[in-house]
Amino acid sequence: MAQNENPYSLWLRIEDILSLRDPDSNWLTLLPPLLLDWSGLTWAFLTEILRGDDRSYYVIGQAPAADGLKYAHPMDGGLAGWVQTHRQPLAKDLLNTEDNYTFIFSQNEPLKRPTSFYGWPMLYNGFIMGSLVLVGTRGQTLPKDLFQFFEALTFRLAAHVHHVRVEIWAEELKGLDYQTGLPHRTNFLGNFENLIGRASALRERLFLKVISISGLGRHSVSHGAAETNTLLRNIATQMLYFTTENWELGHVSFGVFAISAPESELGELDKCLALLKKSLNDWSTSASGQANFIFHEAQVSFPENGDRPENLLEQALNQLARSHNP
Repeated sequence: MAQNENPYSLWLRIEDILSLRDPDSNWLTLLPPLLLDWSGLTWAFLTEILRGDDRSYYVIGQAPAADGLKYAHPMDGGLAGWVQTHRQPLAKDLLNTEDNYTFIFSQNEPLKRPTSFYGWPMLYNGFIMGSLVLVGTRGQTLPKDLFQFFEALTFRLAAHVHHVRVEIWAEELKGLDYQTGLPHRTNFLGNFENLIGRASALRERLFLKVISISGLGRHSVSHGAAETNTLLRNIATQMLYFTTENWELGHVSFGVFAISAPESELGELDKCLALLKKSLNDWSTSASGQANFIFHEAQVSFPENGDRPENLLEQALNQLARSHNP
């Protein structure tokens, strides 16, 4: 049993798991059972707060699996939410059934008859990353030294979560265009190919629209590259605002954007482009008021115009070139 290990030996085992020396290993799968075994409690959970979402937290690791437990939970609900909201460890050796927080995560959760609760926030440089939660159902309690051990461990886990996020961000940046923050041409084609694969499996039509904004070069000469880059960023931000999870969006050349969407969402895509045109017509510059841009658009579809992403994009770009030079 892991409970017979000394803390130093356990820490080395944890470090070995977090180092991911085995490429097939998953620390979210391996770590909770080890911590649960060592604590002697009933359930162990790891949660994470995702970027851009400060209203929810997510259960990312657990042992054993709690059937029916939701993935996302509100920050203002349950004992685990209290730990993350207040950024403080919480130990409740005896859960009061009259307490407003008798549930661990959210109301009506499937975890039955908990008797004790321990939670530690994972903090990194003052930022809350998630939490480690241990739950007992047989009146088990943690001695003070074990509680302190797990408290120290959560700082190590927070650093690990931060490291994993940085690696993911670095990989994401490799596929993004620096001018807009959108996927560049190569990355867009890879995403578009995945979308074609899904559409093929569902026997669904797919549309690819390519949009070119003429006048950006003239605008840059007149008003400076910085203001034009700001314009490009604003265009990308507006597109992203309307984009659904079923669309793929990219910046394939200077001022040329590509958007792919299923036929069922073509109406929403057209609305998005109409709003984009309006915002460009209303765009004002800091130097001389109104800016003038010409909006060109081309469209191809899958499977009518082909099934290879490179070929479909090339056809749309050729259409676009003809619209520039009729």
